[in-house]
Amino acid sequence: MGAAFLSSWDSWLLLADALMAGMILAVQWVVYPAFQYFSKDALTRWHSVYTRNITALVAPLMVTQLLGGVYWSTTHPGLIPLLYTFIVCVLWGITFLFFVPLHRQISLGIADSTDLRRLIRLNGLRTVLWLIVLALHLIAHMPRA
Repeated sequence: MGAAFLSSWDSWLLLADALMAGMILAVQWVVYPAFQYFSKDALTRWHSVYTRNITALVAPLMVTQLLGGVYWSTTHPGLIPLLYTFIVCVLWGITFLFFVPLHRQISLGIADSTDLRRLIRLNGLRTVLWLIVLALHLIAHMPRA
């Protein structure tokens, strides 16, 4: 699947990948590190606004990646589409197994500095995985010699 195949669905999927890569980098380098500068009460108040807003931005992108990956894997079977879809599924798992509970602790005001450091450390893994997802998509569209 070369650059000539960049169809409408694939353009939307590539856009979702690029937006998620940018979003996760901003969260990793700016948002999560800033959490340590809030008092516990201020973080609890801010966190409810943050989670509502970030969910509105990220949820449609994650759904697009999941559905687009399944579509890509089934209509154009191959290593890259399968790896892409696998990593997207891993990202969903990591998000719901680790990040939802950590964010719940922050929302309840029971997270401590260890939890905030864990959030940043685990998000480093998600950041790398989301960058790999984007790279796989870009590699799939590199012109073949």
